[in-house]
Amino acid sequence: MNWVRAGIVGAAVVGLGVLAADYLNGRRTVNRHVDEYATHWGNRPTEHPADVLHYVALGDSAAQGVGASRVDKGYVGLLATRLSEATGRPVAVTNLSVSGAVSADVVRDQLATFRSLPFTPDVVTMDIGANDVIFPHSNLEKFTDSLSTILSTVPRGSFIADVPWVMIPGMDRQSVAMAQKAAELVAERGHHLVELHEPSRKLGYFRYHRSTAKDWFHPNDEGYRAWADAFWDAIEASGVLPNLAASR
Repeated sequence: MNWVRAGIVGAAVVGLGVLAADYLNGRRTVNRHVDEYATHWGNRPTEHPADVLHYVALGDSAAQGVGASRVDKGYVGLLATRLSEATGRPVAVTNLSVSGAVSADVVRDQLATFRSLPFTPDVVTMDIGANDVIFPHSNLEKFTDSLSTILSTVPRGSFIADVPWVMIPGMDRQSVAMAQKAAELVAERGHHLVELHEPSRKLGYFRYHRSTAKDWFHPNDEGYRAWADAFWDAIEASGVLPNLAASR
């Protein structure tokens, strides 16, 4: 019996070691993404031909595509491709998002750049709030104030995600509260809600990890396809695509 117990304990230790090594390798990969993808999106369009469709993205590391195998497999890259295919127009992406951003960072930094853009955006998307959930200096009141400012600044009819489900024990309730508040404000300010919270929550603890990168937090390619689908559903439902195609 002692040998059996020892074998079980040994197998468990080895298994935990493998998981830990996989996680650490995943963290290193994701950390590389932060710099590489920021460099990619930092090369913003400098020419603005008349037929181009201007897509502006605000948000955090998810808008950067961190966790995807390639930068174009994040939801912003996927949406740009779909917009071009649906409208027949070239799409210029101006991605103002910053990894690690909370809603207050969008107000302080990203909106300043947004206001100074030398063109009128055709499509605006934003995801924000996951970091507000997990960072200790953030809370629902601060998130509400910042999101209110953001939604008053971006054009009416922008596509704004609620807050994705955060499965970390003790933080899941905060993500619920922030997602509900986001949905309220988006409706009040005349924008289109992109629902990420409920679909991610319905995955549950086990299936959730099939859609996350190896850091167990950011979406992976499968997760970003689901995010892109959610944004695209909102874009199609808004009825904006025929007008964008007619603007060629």
